[in-house]
Amino acid sequence: MNGRLHVVTGAFGYTGRWIAHLLLENGERVRTLTNAIGRDDPFDGQVEVHPLNFENREALVESLRGADVLYNTYWVRYNHHSKSFDHEIATENCNIMFEAAIEAGVRRVVHFSVAHPDQAPRWSYFRGKVVSEKSLRDCGISYAIIRPTVLFGGDRNILVNNIAWMLRYIPVFGIFGWGNYPIQPVHVSDVARIAIELGLCKEDITRDATGPDTFLYKDFIKLIARSMGLRRLIVPLPPIIGWMTGRILGLFLKDMVITRAEIRGLMRGLVASDEDPLGVISFNEWVAENGFVLGRQYNNDLKERKYSLTDGNSL
Repeated sequence: MNGRLHVVTGAFGYTGRWIAHLLLENGERVRTLTNAIGRDDPFDGQVEVHPLNFENREALVESLRGADVLYNTYWVRYNHHSKSFDHEIATENCNIMFEAAIEAGVRRVVHFSVAHPDQAPRWSYFRGKVVSEKSLRDCGISYAIIRPTVLFGGDRNILVNNIAWMLRYIPVFGIFGWGNYPIQPVHVSDVARIAIELGLCKEDITRDATGPDTFLYKDFIKLIARSMGLRRLIVPLPPIIGWMTGRILGLFLKDMVITRAEIRGLMRGLVASDEDPLGVISFNEWVAENGFVLGRQYNNDLKERKYSLTDGNSL
């Protein structure tokens, strides 16, 4: 394998795994920075594994040295101060990563943000994304910022699979408010392709990563249920009741089912875009083909992602 070296944070995770697989298919060399060392290797040893440690600047720089592109999928989903991770720590860690990339001579950083981060500045998840984007723009390295909406596809899909799990095993499904807000899902393989294509570019760019189909949220839920061959009562709920229901379900599942920021972002239409879609895989077609297998098992996000002060998680 004689290709250029690419570094992917969290290649054992969700988005990072698809990026790494596609890079390998393209004949590139891949290294991952991860604290999931010891997890089953989906790459059969083809990906070089280094620990991700923001407290060891020298080791971080050496792990990035020689790379053409760094694909940074690192972030934390929510604050958990008792376990010493939160969005402020994640923001600072991203800044450390960008500075280390410059010192290591990395040509370009492809950084994963979130759609419309500037439209929810009071929420720490989105505020941290805004600050991280600014840090990257200001640090002087060549960059592409990708802002995905809602990801679907793949064995490790969380959102769509867990909605399907609830539809499959719970006869009544509650939606936040009346569900008259847009959602524009994008397939994870499209996001990986977009990331690599933007990694090859030279210009500094910020783009939303969206799929070709946009739905009202209530119709999105009905479509998933219909693809599974189910008829379910779909009930509008006040957002606070929906969040509390998610908290109770989370206690039973030992997981974080949904956060307040995610509910607010969804209801504000932040998971859809006005830009031309870069994704080509239709959710309509995908769910029609995959509905019969969706939601047979619950995908526990907390069990998949091991949070700590130094590593956080990857998309």
